[in-house]
Amino acid sequence: MITIKVNQEIHQFSETLTVAALVRFININTNGIAIAVNSSVVKKADWSFRVLQNSDELLIITSTQGG
Repeated sequence: MITIKVNQEIHQFSETLTVAALVRFININTNGIAIAVNSSVVKKADWSFRVLQNSDELLIITSTQGG
């Protein structure tokens, strides 16, 4: 069992997964978001390759429009 913190919310998984798999699991729209793992931004092109480890912390930021 691994524990991943996503935007201060704890999630537990039975196996390791990639950033892309986690995004699918939590079912969020990927347009206009950025993801940092342990304070390091992960390029969207690398989401399928970046394997998450126990105790990783993700920050998902959604862009907004305004003026």
